[in-house]
Amino acid sequence: MQTNLERTIVVIPNDKKLEVSFYCSDQNLKNGEKKNFSDVIIQMDDCHTSVKIPRANASRRQLLEAAVHRKVINALDYLCD
Repeated sequence: MQTNLERTIVVIPNDKKLEVSFYCSDQNLKNGEKKNFSDVIIQMDDCHTSVKIPRANASRRQLLEAAVHRKVINALDYLCD
């Protein structure tokens, strides 16, 4: 299962704004995880990362975007090296 590509703006601590694309997928999850989790693939320029979230949160845009924002802010130092 893969959802449509979504976009959001992430404001990082130095007030710089980054446009980020993301989508949910279950391709990289183990069979037992697919029932309860979704993998959020986050893309920014040529960089990408992912975060595993509860499947119930994947359909709730606000929770999904919050997970994306947290991951980008926390991983920014090594995301695009």
